[in-house]
Amino acid sequence: MSVSDLILYISCPRRVYFASRGFELIAEMNASRIERMLLKELALTYPEILNKCSLNADSLYHELDASLDRAQKDLPLLFPGELKETGQEMLEEAAAAARARLQEITSNLLLALEEYGREPLLAAVTPVKTESLLSSARLNLKGVPSKLVCFEDTLVPSIIRPGNCPTQGVWASDRLRAAAFTLLLENESEKEVPFAFVEYAAFGFLRRVTVRSADRREVLKITRRVEKIKAGFMPEKKEGKLCDHCSFAEHCSSSSSLLSKFF
Repeated sequence: MSVSDLILYISCPRRVYFASRGFELIAEMNASRIERMLLKELALTYPEILNKCSLNADSLYHELDASLDRAQKDLPLLFPGELKETGQEMLEEAAAAARARLQEITSNLLLALEEYGREPLLAAVTPVKTESLLSSARLNLKGVPSKLVCFEDTLVPSIIRPGNCPTQGVWASDRLRAAAFTLLLENESEKEVPFAFVEYAAFGFLRRVTVRSADRREVLKITRRVEKIKAGFMPEKKEGKLCDHCSFAEHCSSSSSLLSKFF
């Protein structure tokens, strides 16, 4: 199973059931999704930008803007399958939305420079490896973090999240991601990994996440539940705000009706 299965589980356990049985988890391609893709690509250029610019607000904004232009041109080459049906108008709409965020990203990156210092911040955002597969037979788990970085002489996972961010800390789902990737990296490196980073690319925030025993316990618990679901267990249906927009809604309702005839 993958780390994405664990995230799918906490959104709704039944989504794991249907996805594991070949039903398509359709993610509609729209301007908002393309904007998030652009922001992730932009975040991957932070090390180059922070290395070469003079780090005042004007120069940093200019470099981010130029990098976003390159990302807009490169995106169809990087994701030809996902964007094959996407018109230029939608791509331009997404780029305009991403560009509207650059002023805030600039301000927050400058604040991060004050908080961390130039060299530590560079260490925190500069990948040693990008999108490398981590796996563990013992955990029956695999996943691909956005990057691995070396911070304070420790190799740690870093996750780029292009959506909204909380006022403080990280979302529960991102904490789960961080803990899962930490366990996987420990399995490969055979060294303790006490923390991870989450980058909220739409805001230019870098959040350090201390991985607690409770986080590790949650990963192990959900991993075992996902294994059970993949083996055939149908979780109870739970009504929630995602139900109206879920691509499995029709299958979920028909399965619930069928189950109700037996129980």
